[in-house]
Amino acid sequence: MKSPSKLLFTLLMVTSTCMVASSSNWLMMWMGLEINMLGYIPLMFMKENTSESEAAVKYLVPQSLGSTVFIASAIVSTYFNSLQILTLIALCLKLGIAPFHFWFPPVMASLQLLPAFILLTWQKIAPILAISSFSLLLVKTLMPIAMISALWGGIGGLNQTDIRSLLTYSSIGHTGWMLASINSNHMVLIAYLTTYILINTSIYTFLIKEYTKSYKQLFSSKEPMKFFVLAISILSLGGLPPLVGFVMKLLVLMFTEAKMMIIFGLIAGALISLFYYLSLTFSTLLSFNKMHLTKTFMTSKQAALFLLSQILPLTLILFSF
Repeated sequence: MKSPSKLLFTLLMVTSTCMVASSSNWLMMWMGLEINMLGYIPLMFMKENTSESEAAVKYLVPQSLGSTVFIASAIVSTYFNSLQILTLIALCLKLGIAPFHFWFPPVMASLQLLPAFILLTWQKIAPILAISSFSLLLVKTLMPIAMISALWGGIGGLNQTDIRSLLTYSSIGHTGWMLASINSNHMVLIAYLTTYILINTSIYTFLIKEYTKSYKQLFSSKEPMKFFVLAISILSLGGLPPLVGFVMKLLVLMFTEAKMMIIFGLIAGALISLFYYLSLTFSTLLSFNKMHLTKTFMTSKQAALFLLSQILPLTLILFSF
């Protein structure tokens, strides 16, 4: 695909997300979600091979199903108010949250790195904002789904060795926490979503030049400082205290109105995720010594993104609460 086409579809994807965020009725919200899907699918084709075509079909079918259920339930709920829950289930399907995540790992496994990280980050914004626009009483019915997603995101990543699969199941777990943050202060949701996107962007800048799949290959580089910072970013994504990922989870626990069983499920999922992130990075962190760290350095772009992902969310907290 030529570069102007990519710019056009990127602009379409960004404006459709803004359209969902500012919509005041279900029809405009549905149109924004459809335009967002149609703007993202051409961006999935980086090398135009068979695996990308397969990923596009696997992405298109559940997204179309979710859109159909969304608009149908929105129309029917005008007469039967109890069917509004189907609109939320349709958004959960588009979001790829457990137990509606059957399409998410296969699509992630077939994509190149850039469209995979767009799917992990930007494509979550529109469905999350759409869910947050519903009444709080209706959103509370999704709290068991948030707990299942957090638990499944932790359990699914235990036996994974591919770094992309780890980030996929971590995304499923974090989406559960985002749903829980909807049931609290809206600034908590914005801060959590911003933190998640910034940390993933920081990880992406380190992975983009590394043509490796296994985490053992990833952390066996001759540039220890670069991968030391990558390990810190991954641990922050896992929620290790006192990193910013832990602060975000703590804010959700402080402000959420979910039941105690849901909170225990969220914490259990986060601890399982942190376990495999620690097992991923612990041996790497122990292998570094002072001499290695003083002889290596990061590029200015990587250092700026790392500091941004760790500091900006904390400033959001100070100005918002």
